[in-house]
Amino acid sequence: MSNVESLVAFPPKRRCAQGVFGKGKSASERSRRDILHTFMSTLILWPTVKKSCVAYEPDPDPVKESLYLISRVQEATVQQERFVRKASDQSTLKNKMKLTLLLIEKNYKLVDQLTYCSRFIPSDSLVIATEAGNEATEELQSAIDYVRSDLNSGPLGDDQKEFITNALVNTREKLFIYLDFMPQEKLEGARKRIEDENKLNIEEFDGDEDAGVYNPVILPWKNR
Repeated sequence: MSNVESLVAFPPKRRCAQGVFGKGKSASERSRRDILHTFMSTLILWPTVKKSCVAYEPDPDPVKESLYLISRVQEATVQQERFVRKASDQSTLKNKMKLTLLLIEKNYKLVDQLTYCSRFIPSDSLVIATEAGNEATEELQSAIDYVRSDLNSGPLGDDQKEFITNALVNTREKLFIYLDFMPQEKLEGARKRIEDENKLNIEEFDGDEDAGVYNPVILPWKNR
């Protein structure tokens, strides 16, 4: 059994386009396990042939959907931080994190979510929240830029680990400040969705010798 860690969280609720997995095959006929297998093989092996076309099912409440995606970014920073701690080689870390940070940037669109949610921040808190949101995006971008431009080859130094880790932690913490100004009931609902999806993913992978080891992190809001 291979020991494959989940580098980017992947929600289990998905719908495939008609004809991709066979004519007339619906989402109910395609298990979460199959889809997550495809995602993880794409993430780790990065094949030249795209294995699936999977449509995302957003929350019908656009505020909760944006809060869900912001919370997924926070979760992803913990996942990336764990990977940095375990890394010892610059090129290996660069190859892995270039891909995963790209997926975080592409799938969660942090700037778009923060911009949308700012509409619902009380006017007397808008400056503080906006500042925290801007700093969060800057910290995430600094991690992306550092991985792309400053990691080369050879052993990974402690100072390099510290820079990337600090950027990830700061991203997460600034988002916590921003989220304090959001409707808390909607935020709790978004987080609950993540918790439920992760639980379903764990259940799907449990005992599957072809899947490797699905090893999620402790969600960052559980430690606060």
